[in-house]
Amino acid sequence: MRTPPGLIALLAAIIGAVVMAYSFVYGISAALDGSGSGAGPYPVLFLIGAALVVAALIASIVRLVRGAPKALPIVTIVVALLPLIAVVVAATAARG
Repeated sequence: MRTPPGLIALLAAIIGAVVMAYSFVYGISAALDGSGSGAGPYPVLFLIGAALVVAALIASIVRLVRGAPKALPIVTIVVALLPLIAVVVAATAARG
């Protein structure tokens, strides 16, 4: 059974977004908790998730440029851009 490359990029974008959200929420909690050892591995997890999202975004753009069917790469681009949109919304909301 052969897995389509577009599906691999979509799964990487989903996994990366979930890892970024998890590490952000629990990393902030660990950093602000005075009893723990700090945020240690959470920034590393966040960067790994960000790398997965960027790699999926690049792979889907390359697939679009090469003339692949358009549905899966476009969905991958939308999923990969969700963390960026969330950061922009959070920054805008924080400014008041």
